[in-house]
Amino acid sequence: MRRMLALLGLAAAACSPVEPPASRAPAPLPPLGPCPPSSWTPAAPPPAASARVSMVLLAVGEWARFGRQTVVHASDAPPRIEVRGLSEREAPARIGDYWASVGLPDKTGRDDIPWSAAFVSWDIATAGVPRDQFCPDARHTIYVERLVGRARRAGPAFVPRRPDQRAPQVGDLICAVRSGGTTTLDNLDRGPGHCDIVVERKPGWVAAIGGNVDDSVTRSVFPLDDRGFLSPISGRPIFTVIENRLP
Repeated sequence: MRRMLALLGLAAAACSPVEPPASRAPAPLPPLGPCPPSSWTPAAPPPAASARVSMVLLAVGEWARFGRQTVVHASDAPPRIEVRGLSEREAPARIGDYWASVGLPDKTGRDDIPWSAAFVSWDIATAGVPRDQFCPDARHTIYVERLVGRARRAGPAFVPRRPDQRAPQVGDLICAVRSGGTTTLDNLDRGPGHCDIVVERKPGWVAAIGGNVDDSVTRSVFPLDDRGFLSPISGRPIFTVIENRLP
């Protein structure tokens, strides 16, 4: 009898549905902590008394140095290159200057490593913005995460906003995810991203300069809607417009 009951129990267990293993939430990311110290100093003083103006002048100057490459984005079409400039391999030493600002002086434009965050970091640091307001980093989503934290304290120089809450102004940063990234202001997962510095605004469009866009320092033109906010564009999911409060 006992043997028969045991066999019946085994049969019932075999017919029971198997519960799938519970999905595990991703492990929380370790806190970034304070901005690490750096011995790097800009090669030249800021070009203007205003840090905001200096950011713009520096970006425009680097764009000219690289041959004024220009890309135009549209809501309903792929981006098109209107002007082709120098590639990263034609100016490796200058890109090495950008890398030095994030503590990686041995890298150059020949390393095939994305250098757009180093470009933005070099620009803002060279404009004279202190590290307690902007911490240079080799990854955009790392410095954006720090800016989100800094904006919770008094006197932030940069305040990340949602794209539908901030019409981009000159000096702001426009940041998007790239390569399948999932970063948002609600999901600071430190994924791949890209930011450009706004240098000009006109009715219907805004222009921003960034590094490592089609392998060069590039001026990108983005469409605006009737309210002056960024229009959705193909292949560039913008997750934040960072308000620049610098004088």
